Amino acid sequence: LMGGDSSSETDLYTLLDGKTIDLVNMDPPYNVKVEPRSNNAIAAGLSSFGKGLQHHQSFDVARDKTKAQKTTPKLRAKDRPLENDFVSKEDFDEMLLAWFNNASRVLRPGGSFYIWGGYANLGNYPGPLKAAGLYFSQGIVWDKQHPVLTRKDFMGAFEICFYGWKEGAGHKFYGPNNATDLWHVKKVNPQSMIHLTEKPVELAVRAIQYSSKPGKNVLDLFGGSGSTLIGCEQTGRNAFLMEIDPPYCDVIVQRWEQFTGKKAERIVGTEKTSAVDTEVQEAVTV
Repeated sequence: LMGGDSSSETDLYTLLDGKTIDLVNMDPPYNVKVEPRSNNAIAAGLSSFGKGLQHHQSFDVARDKTKAQKTTPKLRAKDRPLENDFVSKEDFDEMLLAWFNNASRVLRPGGSFYIWGGYANLGNYPGPLKAAGLYFSQGIVWDKQHPVLTRKDFMGAFEICFYGWKEGAGHKFYGPNNATDLWHVKKVNPQSMIHLTEKPVELAVRAIQYSSKPGKNVLDLFGGSGSTLIGCEQTGRNAFLMEIDPPYCDVIVQRWEQFTGKKAERIVGTEKTSAVDTEVQEAVTV
Protein backbone atom coordinates (compact mmCIF):
# COMPACT_ATOMS: atom_id res chain seq x y z
CA LEU A 1 0.00 0.00 0.00
CA MET A 2 1.29 3.44 -0.92
CA GLY A 3 -0.22 6.78 -0.02
CA GLY A 4 0.13 8.51 -3.35
CA ASP A 5 -1.39 9.79 -6.58
CA SER A 6 -2.75 7.21 -9.02
CA SER A 7 -2.13 9.56 -11.94
CA SER A 8 1.59 9.87 -11.12
CA GLU A 9 4.05 7.65 -12.99
CA THR A 10 6.63 8.29 -10.27
CA ASP A 11 4.32 7.09 -7.51
CA LEU A 12 3.28 4.07 -9.57
CA TYR A 13 6.84 2.93 -10.17
CA THR A 14 7.74 3.55 -6.53
CA LEU A 15 4.85 1.33 -5.45
CA LEU A 16 5.71 -1.53 -7.81
CA ASP A 17 9.52 -1.34 -7.60
CA GLY A 18 9.98 -2.98 -11.01
CA LYS A 19 7.23 -5.59 -10.73
CA THR A 20 4.78 -6.38 -13.55
CA ILE A 21 1.04 -6.61 -12.93
CA ASP A 22 -1.07 -9.61 -13.99
CA LEU A 23 -4.50 -8.18 -13.16
CA VAL A 24 -5.98 -4.74 -12.53
CA ASN A 25 -9.03 -4.46 -10.28
CA MET A 26 -9.98 -0.90 -9.38
CA ASP A 27 -12.87 1.36 -8.47
CA PRO A 28 -12.16 5.00 -9.47
CA PRO A 29 -14.34 7.93 -8.46
CA TYR A 30 -17.34 8.10 -10.82
CA ASN A 31 -17.45 11.93 -10.72
CA VAL A 32 -21.01 11.89 -9.40
CA LYS A 33 -20.48 13.68 -6.06
CA VAL A 34 -21.18 10.87 -3.63
CA GLU A 35 -21.96 12.47 -0.28
CA PRO A 36 -21.74 11.00 3.22
CA ARG A 37 -24.97 10.32 5.11
CA SER A 38 -23.59 9.80 8.61
CA ASN A 39 -24.61 11.90 11.61
CA ASN A 40 -21.09 13.32 11.74
CA ALA A 41 -21.20 14.42 8.10
CA ILE A 42 -24.57 16.10 8.49
CA ALA A 43 -23.49 17.86 11.69
CA ALA A 44 -20.30 19.08 9.98
CA GLY A 45 -22.18 20.30 6.89
CA LEU A 46 -20.17 18.11 4.53
CA SER A 47 -22.93 17.83 1.94
CA SER A 48 -25.42 19.86 -0.05
CA PHE A 49 -27.93 19.41 2.78
CA GLY A 50 -28.63 22.70 4.51
CA LYS A 51 -27.69 24.73 1.43
CA GLY A 52 -31.16 24.97 -0.04
CA LEU A 53 -30.72 21.87 -2.19
CA GLN A 54 -32.86 18.73 -2.15
CA HIS A 55 -30.77 15.76 -1.13
CA HIS A 56 -31.34 12.36 0.44
CA GLN A 57 -29.88 13.66 3.72
CA SER A 58 -32.88 15.97 4.07
CA PHE A 59 -35.07 12.87 4.10
CA ASP A 60 -32.85 11.33 6.78
CA VAL A 61 -33.17 14.34 9.06
CA ALA A 62 -36.90 14.69 8.42
CA ARG A 63 -37.37 11.13 9.67
CA ASP A 64 -35.06 11.49 12.65
CA LYS A 65 -33.81 14.84 14.03
CA THR A 66 -30.94 13.14 15.85
CA LYS A 67 -29.34 12.49 12.44
CA ALA A 68 -28.04 16.07 12.65
CA GLN A 69 -26.10 15.31 15.84
CA LYS A 70 -22.59 13.90 15.63
CA THR A 71 -21.96 10.49 17.13
CA THR A 72 -18.15 10.40 17.40
CA PRO A 73 -15.72 13.11 18.60
CA LYS A 74 -13.64 13.00 15.41
CA LEU A 75 -14.64 12.75 11.77
CA ARG A 76 -14.03 9.31 10.31
CA ALA A 77 -12.79 8.71 6.78
CA LYS A 78 -16.31 7.87 5.59
CA ASP A 79 -17.71 11.10 7.07
CA ARG A 80 -15.97 13.18 4.38
CA PRO A 81 -16.62 13.54 0.62
CA LEU A 82 -14.42 11.51 -1.73
CA GLU A 83 -11.35 12.97 -3.42
CA ASN A 84 -11.72 13.79 -7.15
CA ASP A 85 -15.40 12.85 -7.25
CA PHE A 86 -16.84 16.20 -8.35
CA VAL A 87 -14.67 17.92 -10.96
CA SER A 88 -15.30 19.39 -14.40
CA LYS A 89 -15.86 17.09 -17.37
CA GLU A 90 -12.54 18.21 -18.85
CA ASP A 91 -10.61 17.55 -15.65
CA PHE A 92 -12.26 14.17 -15.19
CA ASP A 93 -11.43 13.13 -18.76
CA GLU A 94 -7.78 14.02 -18.09
CA MET A 95 -7.81 12.03 -14.86
CA LEU A 96 -9.32 8.98 -16.55
CA LEU A 97 -6.65 9.01 -19.23
CA ALA A 98 -3.88 9.36 -16.64
CA TRP A 99 -5.29 6.57 -14.45
CA PHE A 100 -5.90 4.17 -17.32
CA ASN A 101 -2.50 4.91 -18.87
CA ASN A 102 -0.81 4.12 -15.57
CA ALA A 103 -2.70 0.84 -15.28
CA SER A 104 -1.72 -0.06 -18.83
CA ARG A 105 1.96 0.83 -18.29
CA VAL A 106 2.48 -1.95 -15.79
CA LEU A 107 -0.14 -4.51 -16.87
CA ARG A 108 1.37 -7.34 -18.90
CA PRO A 109 0.01 -7.77 -22.46
CA GLY A 110 -3.08 -9.95 -22.27
CA GLY A 111 -3.54 -9.14 -18.58
CA SER A 112 -7.16 -8.48 -17.65
CA PHE A 113 -8.72 -5.44 -16.03
CA TYR A 114 -11.91 -4.92 -14.04
CA ILE A 115 -12.71 -1.23 -13.66
CA TRP A 116 -15.88 -0.24 -11.82
CA GLY A 117 -18.17 2.58 -12.89
CA GLY A 118 -21.75 3.77 -13.10
CA TYR A 119 -24.13 4.20 -16.01
CA ALA A 120 -22.81 7.76 -16.54
CA ASN A 121 -19.33 6.33 -17.15
CA LEU A 122 -20.55 4.40 -20.19
CA GLY A 123 -19.91 7.65 -22.06
CA ASN A 124 -16.51 8.62 -20.67
CA TYR A 125 -14.63 5.35 -19.96
CA PRO A 126 -14.38 3.76 -23.45
CA GLY A 127 -12.33 6.56 -25.06
CA PRO A 128 -9.53 6.67 -22.45
CA LEU A 129 -9.50 2.87 -22.23
CA LYS A 130 -8.88 2.61 -25.97
CA ALA A 131 -6.27 5.38 -25.88
CA ALA A 132 -4.43 3.48 -23.13
CA GLY A 133 -4.33 0.27 -25.16
CA LEU A 134 -6.92 -1.45 -22.97
CA TYR A 135 -9.48 -3.48 -24.91
CA PHE A 136 -12.97 -3.16 -23.41
CA SER A 137 -14.56 -6.57 -24.01
CA GLN A 138 -17.85 -6.34 -22.14
CA GLY A 139 -19.69 -4.88 -19.19
CA ILE A 140 -20.48 -6.83 -16.05
CA VAL A 141 -23.57 -5.73 -14.13
CA TRP A 142 -23.49 -5.88 -10.35
CA ASP A 143 -26.97 -6.42 -8.88
CA LYS A 144 -26.63 -4.92 -5.40
CA GLN A 145 -29.66 -6.83 -4.07
CA HIS A 146 -30.72 -3.62 -2.31
CA PRO A 147 -31.47 -0.35 -4.16
CA VAL A 148 -30.11 2.99 -2.94
CA LEU A 149 -31.49 6.52 -3.09
CA THR A 150 -30.23 8.71 -5.93
CA ARG A 151 -30.87 12.22 -7.25
CA LYS A 152 -32.64 10.64 -10.24
CA ASP A 153 -36.21 9.43 -10.71
CA PHE A 154 -35.29 5.78 -10.15
CA MET A 155 -33.41 4.28 -7.22
CA GLY A 156 -30.03 2.75 -8.07
CA ALA A 157 -29.88 -1.05 -7.98
CA PHE A 158 -26.79 -1.78 -10.07
CA GLU A 159 -23.28 -0.71 -11.00
CA ILE A 160 -21.15 -1.65 -13.99
CA CYS A 161 -17.72 -3.22 -14.26
CA PHE A 162 -15.75 -2.55 -17.44
CA TYR A 163 -13.96 -5.81 -18.22
CA GLY A 164 -11.27 -6.44 -20.80
CA TRP A 165 -7.53 -6.87 -21.22
CA LYS A 166 -4.39 -5.11 -22.39
CA GLU A 167 -3.78 -5.40 -26.10
CA GLY A 168 -0.71 -7.19 -27.44
CA ALA A 169 -1.36 -10.79 -26.39
CA GLY A 170 -4.19 -13.25 -25.85
CA HIS A 171 -5.93 -13.15 -22.49
CA LYS A 172 -6.60 -16.04 -20.12
CA PHE A 173 -9.92 -16.70 -18.38
CA TYR A 174 -9.95 -19.14 -15.46
CA GLY A 175 -13.63 -18.92 -14.55
CA PRO A 176 -16.27 -21.61 -15.13
CA ASN A 177 -17.89 -21.97 -18.55
CA ASN A 178 -21.23 -20.85 -17.15
CA ALA A 179 -20.02 -17.60 -15.53
CA THR A 180 -22.40 -14.77 -16.44
CA ASP A 181 -22.07 -11.01 -16.79
CA LEU A 182 -24.69 -10.46 -14.07
CA TRP A 183 -23.27 -10.71 -10.54
CA HIS A 184 -25.82 -11.00 -7.73
CA VAL A 185 -23.82 -9.88 -4.68
CA LYS A 186 -25.42 -8.15 -1.70
CA LYS A 187 -24.04 -4.67 -1.08
CA VAL A 188 -22.24 -3.89 2.17
CA ASN A 189 -24.61 -2.88 4.97
CA PRO A 190 -24.43 0.94 5.21
CA GLN A 191 -24.08 0.72 9.01
CA SER A 192 -20.90 -1.36 8.70
CA MET A 193 -19.35 0.49 5.75
CA ILE A 194 -15.87 1.94 6.26
CA HIS A 195 -15.85 3.74 2.89
CA LEU A 196 -18.55 5.75 1.12
CA THR A 197 -18.54 3.49 -1.95
CA GLU A 198 -17.22 0.29 -0.39
CA LYS A 199 -17.45 -2.79 -2.62
CA PRO A 200 -18.07 -6.27 -1.20
CA VAL A 201 -14.92 -8.39 -1.09
CA GLU A 202 -16.78 -11.03 -3.10
CA LEU A 203 -16.64 -8.78 -6.19
CA ALA A 204 -12.85 -8.58 -5.95
CA VAL A 205 -12.57 -12.32 -5.31
CA ARG A 206 -14.53 -13.12 -8.46
CA ALA A 207 -12.36 -10.89 -10.62
CA ILE A 208 -9.18 -12.25 -9.04
CA GLN A 209 -10.13 -15.90 -9.47
CA TYR A 210 -11.54 -15.48 -12.97
CA SER A 211 -8.47 -13.70 -14.35
CA SER A 212 -5.35 -14.63 -12.38
CA LYS A 213 -3.55 -17.54 -10.76
CA PRO A 214 -2.35 -17.83 -7.14
CA GLY A 215 0.90 -16.00 -6.53
CA LYS A 216 0.27 -13.40 -9.24
CA ASN A 217 0.31 -9.60 -8.85
CA VAL A 218 -2.91 -7.56 -8.61
CA LEU A 219 -3.03 -3.75 -8.86
CA ASP A 220 -5.67 -1.47 -7.37
CA LEU A 221 -4.97 2.24 -7.93
CA PHE A 222 -7.86 3.27 -5.66
CA GLY A 223 -7.34 1.36 -2.42
CA GLY A 224 -10.44 2.79 -0.72
CA SER A 225 -11.64 0.35 1.93
CA GLY A 226 -9.07 -2.32 1.02
CA SER A 227 -11.50 -4.83 -0.50
CA THR A 228 -9.01 -5.80 -3.23
CA LEU A 229 -6.32 -6.36 -0.59
CA ILE A 230 -8.56 -8.62 1.47
CA GLY A 231 -9.60 -10.48 -1.68
CA CYS A 232 -5.95 -11.09 -2.49
CA GLU A 233 -5.31 -12.32 1.05
CA GLN A 234 -8.19 -14.77 0.72
CA THR A 235 -7.00 -16.10 -2.64
CA GLY A 236 -3.21 -16.07 -2.30
CA ARG A 237 -2.36 -13.19 -4.65
CA ASN A 238 0.03 -10.26 -4.17
CA ALA A 239 -1.80 -6.94 -3.83
CA PHE A 240 -0.41 -3.53 -4.78
CA LEU A 241 -2.62 -0.63 -3.69
CA MET A 242 -2.45 3.15 -4.16
CA GLU A 243 -4.63 5.49 -2.09
CA ILE A 244 -4.53 9.29 -2.24
CA ASP A 245 -6.44 9.99 0.99
CA PRO A 246 -4.36 9.46 4.19
CA PRO A 247 -7.32 8.54 6.44
CA TYR A 248 -8.26 5.76 4.02
CA CYS A 249 -4.67 4.51 4.09
CA ASP A 250 -5.23 4.02 7.81
CA VAL A 251 -8.57 2.31 7.15
CA ILE A 252 -6.88 -0.16 4.79
CA VAL A 253 -4.05 -0.92 7.19
CA GLN A 254 -6.38 -1.40 10.15
CA ARG A 255 -8.65 -3.68 8.12
CA TRP A 256 -5.71 -5.80 6.99
CA GLU A 257 -4.32 -6.03 10.53
CA GLN A 258 -7.71 -7.11 11.89
CA PHE A 259 -8.13 -9.68 9.12
CA THR A 260 -4.66 -11.23 9.37
CA GLY A 261 -3.72 -10.64 13.01
CA LYS A 262 -0.39 -9.23 11.78
CA LYS A 263 1.15 -5.76 12.10
CA ALA A 264 1.89 -3.61 9.07
CA GLU A 265 5.06 -1.53 8.82
CA ARG A 266 5.53 1.96 7.39
CA ILE A 267 8.63 2.26 5.21
CA VAL A 268 10.16 5.74 4.87
CA GLY A 269 13.50 5.29 3.15
CA THR A 270 15.11 2.56 5.25
CA GLU A 271 13.10 3.35 8.40
CA LYS A 272 10.26 1.11 9.55
CA THR A 273 7.62 2.38 11.98
CA SER A 274 3.99 1.75 12.92
CA ALA A 275 1.89 1.94 9.77
CA VAL A 276 -1.15 3.80 11.14
CA ASP A 277 -0.27 7.51 10.93
CA THR A 278 -2.32 9.92 8.85
CA GLU A 279 0.31 12.67 8.96
CA VAL A 280 2.64 11.01 6.44
CA GLN A 281 1.98 9.42 3.06
CA GLU A 282 4.56 6.75 2.31
CA ALA A 283 4.73 3.10 1.36
CA VAL A 284 3.30 0.57 3.77
CA THR A 285 4.18 -3.11 3.68
CA VAL A 286 1.37 -5.49 4.59
